[in-house]
Amino acid sequence: MKILITVYRKDSDSPERELDVSGIGLEAAADVVGIPADRLVDVYPLEESQAVALGRLADVSLDLDSYEYFLEAVEG
Repeated sequence: MKILITVYRKDSDSPERELDVSGIGLEAAADVVGIPADRLVDVYPLEESQAVALGRLADVSLDLDSYEYFLEAVEG
């Protein structure tokens, strides 16, 4: 299972890139968005606090002023 953060510029409807954050694990990703890991089946828009938490866990820098972030788990 891959865990992705999809990045959208705030003024755009097209994704700019995807960040593979699978290294944090499914349980940790699900915990950040507040759902059981077995129910992480949709795309979840990240609130600022969730994006900050995932950025710390995955050791990635997120620009919350310019971008919106969405979490999803995909097969693969």
